[in-house]
Amino acid sequence: MHVDSLPLPEQVKILLKNLGYHTLYPPQEEAVRKGVLDGKNVLLTTPTASGKTLIALMCSAKAVLENKKVVYLTPLKALANEKYEEFKSLSILSKADGSNPTIAISTGDYDVRDDHLKEKDVLILTYEKFDSMIRHDPGWIERIGLVIFDEIHLINDDGRGPVIEILISYFLSHSIKPQIIALSATISNYRDIASWIGAETVNIQWRPVKLIEGVYQNGQILFCNGQRLETLRSNYGPAIDVAYTMLKEGGQVLIFSDNRRNAVSLAEKATVVSSKFLSDSETEKLKEIYDKVISSDEITEVGRRLAECVLKGSAFHHAGLPHSHRTLIEESFKEGYIKILCSTPTLAAGVNLPARTVIINSLARYHSEWGQSEDISVLEYKQLCGRAGRPKYDDVGYAITILRSGDTDTFFEHYIKGSPEPIYSKLINTETLRDHVLATIVRFPSLTEKELYNFFSHTLFGYQRRSQFVLSKIKSCLSYLKLNDLIEEESGRYISTEFGKNISFLYISTSTGIHYKTILEEYKSIKSKSIVNDEDLVLLSAVSSEDFQPKFHLRHSDYSEFRPFIENNLMPIFNVFSNLDFRCFEEVGRSFLSLKSWMNEETENEIYEKFSIEPGDLYRQVESAQWLVHAFTKLSSLFSIRSLQSVSSLLEERLRYGVKKELLELTKLEGVGRVRARVLFSNGYKTIEDLKKAREQDLAKIPKLGPIIAKKIKEQLKYFP
Repeated sequence: MHVDSLPLPEQVKILLKNLGYHTLYPPQEEAVRKGVLDGKNVLLTTPTASGKTLIALMCSAKAVLENKKVVYLTPLKALANEKYEEFKSLSILSKADGSNPTIAISTGDYDVRDDHLKEKDVLILTYEKFDSMIRHDPGWIERIGLVIFDEIHLINDDGRGPVIEILISYFLSHSIKPQIIALSATISNYRDIASWIGAETVNIQWRPVKLIEGVYQNGQILFCNGQRLETLRSNYGPAIDVAYTMLKEGGQVLIFSDNRRNAVSLAEKATVVSSKFLSDSETEKLKEIYDKVISSDEITEVGRRLAECVLKGSAFHHAGLPHSHRTLIEESFKEGYIKILCSTPTLAAGVNLPARTVIINSLARYHSEWGQSEDISVLEYKQLCGRAGRPKYDDVGYAITILRSGDTDTFFEHYIKGSPEPIYSKLINTETLRDHVLATIVRFPSLTEKELYNFFSHTLFGYQRRSQFVLSKIKSCLSYLKLNDLIEEESGRYISTEFGKNISFLYISTSTGIHYKTILEEYKSIKSKSIVNDEDLVLLSAVSSEDFQPKFHLRHSDYSEFRPFIENNLMPIFNVFSNLDFRCFEEVGRSFLSLKSWMNEETENEIYEKFSIEPGDLYRQVESAQWLVHAFTKLSSLFSIRSLQSVSSLLEERLRYGVKKELLELTKLEGVGRVRARVLFSNGYKTIEDLKKAREQDLAKIPKLGPIIAKKIKEQLKYFP
């Protein structure tokens, strides 16, 4: 099927051809035949790189020219950024009034209304961001004509799944039903999901690059097509031996490791192999990339190890790296300079980074909750394999699993020939369901129990479970929410209290909200407030909440080093507040102490060396703590505890910038972060007023500033009173 034959406006066809699309892939043709361009709901469950994004792009172009709003939802910020770059191409179209479509992206700040976003034609959002937006103002949803749900199989995820499910249910139950396009590479019970959504299905196992799966065992690769390959047998391990064998065939190699430590170790071993496949020009380019990694303001030992790998054509990628390093590695791999990339499995669900060969180094995953390892699901295996084969570059992609135990026949039968596990609703979790029952009451005030049930009958939970079971779970949730003053009942109708409404708008769980309420009420009852350090109380409340992530437990060495601080500052808190005790502190102790270090301006490397918390984890801790402290500020105001509100508000800003109080005024300036603010302060420029009096040429001479930053500072000062 040629683009010219599609039922699309001529300017859309021209745009598609300018983007390099001339004919459709088989799954795309099938979607058109199933009515995706006629506004029908469609579920596409086709392999990675089979063209799902083009379907979304075509339908979005058609929708905006019909004056409909489009929302594209993704599970991850990195994916949202990737889709935003692709969908920006729609801005050259011309609407009926002569204006160009507007495209916007938003992935954070869950309690901000973002009214300006509602006026955009195309919104690229994370699921959580969109959920938060319609909690604040559900009215504008009526202008939405198309919603695209990316990676819909994540409904099966304990954390994010319920949010995706509730959002789909929201549209299914709404009087004005927009078109729904749901995308995934791996859903086995797709007919159930399609029936729930009321969607046509496109389930064609076609991909533009042929995938050949295989297994390595005892020095040999056995592929599913019967082909065998002997590999080198070195001291570096099977994954490196397989990488060497496959690099000789051409392309790049992506090795999935089971954890960060192994990813780093494999990347360092891989340098022996990757360095053999570098041209002189690639070696020169890698030196430039090395310089970019090593020249970071706060380079850590992990950063140095990464830089050394990069120099020889390999790299590692995991969530512990700072965002700048992850982005740099991703770009370098896409451009072909990195020959072997060793990553944790999270990359399989992140940005689009295909390689000719994917190596799965281990089928085992350790679960800290259970204290043991188990084999990965077929669904995860298929997601990892999906990265094999680069469209437009390769005719074939290889996915090879290192089999350390068991027989190859069982592996082939279970993983290669097997189907992904069915997707089931995670709303069955009582605590999760409570949060969404509350959010539904906030969105739709004065609902009866029957009306609430009717809404939840539109969920996958309602579709998959008996009605009586769903109703009993809702009744249980309502009792809990009433008992904890989150909702009230009047004449059989439910409305949220101000406390409940705040919880929903702040996008925190009911557990965290009740946790905060208990602490605030107990704080009110303390006769002598001086016995408690208010800042430590707020931070401890945030990091001990259910919503705080990631949590790092207190090690024996941490307690030994910080014993005086714990005994003098935290023990009085443990003695007064029932929700806070030393046992709870043990679970998040390193997180708490590392955030204190961050606000005391210790460097990333100092924090890493002291607490073994990598920069990426530190940033996620800071982001999480900042959001939760912000929520604490709002609830302190609600309960009229002004002293804690003031302390919490200040703490929020210190967390944001990682500075002591004295630098907060300077960090208001764009381009002046924690490092430059301290340099300015040390050179006598302690306030905005000091900077106004300074000469630009004098500021330019200060280390870490220079002429460009100095000029930028002086230009901003005009707008400060």
